[in-house]
Amino acid sequence: MDSSLNQFNNQTALDLGFAQVTWYATFILTGITIGATLSYFEFKKLGWDTEILFDGLLYAVPLAIVGARLYYVIFDPTPNYNSFIDVINITEGGLAIHGAVIVTIIFLIFFTKKKKIDFWVMADIIAVGFLVGQIIGRWGNFMNGEAHGPAITSEFILRLLPNFIETNMTNPVTNITYHPTFFYEGLWNFVGLTGLLITRRMKLFKVGDMIALYLIWYGLGRGLIIEPLRQDPLYIFGLKANIVLSLTLFAGGGALLLILKRVLFKDQKYYVEMLVTHEDDPL
Repeated sequence: MDSSLNQFNNQTALDLGFAQVTWYATFILTGITIGATLSYFEFKKLGWDTEILFDGLLYAVPLAIVGARLYYVIFDPTPNYNSFIDVINITEGGLAIHGAVIVTIIFLIFFTKKKKIDFWVMADIIAVGFLVGQIIGRWGNFMNGEAHGPAITSEFILRLLPNFIETNMTNPVTNITYHPTFFYEGLWNFVGLTGLLITRRMKLFKVGDMIALYLIWYGLGRGLIIEPLRQDPLYIFGLKANIVLSLTLFAGGGALLLILKRVLFKDQKYYVEMLVTHEDDPL
């Protein structure tokens, strides 16, 4: 990662006096909040007790952050962790969404069983929340000048980029502009999110299909498009960890959609049939 990319001298979004809230944390928390809000309204459409959602968020959010941080620390090849404070310090980045996804899904298995609600329906709701959180959270990378690709050599691509993104992705000393892979990933996820929001009210998806499609869409884009460009990769056995895990998510989503859902869970209802009300529901 080119450390000269960060054009924002002030990383503090809010100074409370006793604590400072960074822009990175602000975007992460904003993504979580908007994703949780959409989930809240979906709970109401399902006729579910919204207190269940708040109970879940109370545990899922910190667990997801821990999972994202541990994944990053475990697979980070650089020796940057000399103390426990270094391990838990996320003020300058260092979160990997793969860890958050894995931990959250594991948590949901136990949580839905305890609350006696359908795991697959809950997973479908969370799929939308994941995409929202990833789209917004990526702008934290923008503020930190991180998660970029190699130098852009195409004038056509440079002309397509918004000016403010090009400026922050340009080294002021060398005048080299780098691929804003965080932006590409955000656009990819936005297309996936739009598709899910438009089609989930149609009689197309059965319960469990949306989480499978999320895994396929995100795994494909991240594994084959975004990660090959990234300049700050994590590694596992000499391979880019995020490519390995992304393609694993892709394969897992495909197996879920084409095999498990068609064999073991073939009697699932259409997702739209689970809703008890459609009033005031643009999404």
